[in-house]
Amino acid sequence: MSLSHYFAALLSGAGIGFTVAAPIGPMGMLCIQRTLASGMASGLATGFGAATVHLAYSAFAVLGLGSVAQPWVEANAVGFGFVSALTLLWFAARTHRASAALQDGRTIDNVDLARAYLSAIALGLTNPLTAILFLAALHAFSTQSAAPPLIAGVFVGSAIWWAVLSTMVATARSRLTPRMLSLSHRFASLMLLGLGTTMLIRIAQRML
Repeated sequence: MSLSHYFAALLSGAGIGFTVAAPIGPMGMLCIQRTLASGMASGLATGFGAATVHLAYSAFAVLGLGSVAQPWVEANAVGFGFVSALTLLWFAARTHRASAALQDGRTIDNVDLARAYLSAIALGLTNPLTAILFLAALHAFSTQSAAPPLIAGVFVGSAIWWAVLSTMVATARSRLTPRMLSLSHRFASLMLLGLGTTMLIRIAQRML
């Protein structure tokens, strides 16, 4: 594979990863809330968890497994959606109970970051819409010879978005008063609650 072909595939993957990650949905709200609550490191850990899920989906798609996995994901979308909705409601409850005090980013240890990373992976893997969109998008771009740079590009593009989002929120966080932070916690919990409830309603409508 020529160098130009390699970079073209890398850029295509980065564009897909950035485009899929950028819309503010459940993962975006979780990244914002964690950055506000605990600092940029926690937000980055959450975002990189999402980027890892995108990496896994892209590997499935470009290696020719997308056509096999997509029907299975669609057939089990109700189950995945139910688990994802419950996960969002759990995050909403935790956010509501969380302390509104500003935390020094240096107090966040590796265990906290690992939990943020792994919980983001869990939420990403149970979101059927992300899986379906990724498998459909990557299948259109998949070529066996360009698979490695395309997969790497997806992770890079997704990670760039999460780094940008975490940086912007962390910059705003430095200007927040404790009261403003408390209000942001309440807003984030309401948004997560709304997303989880909306998902449950859609699942109920689909089952009826």
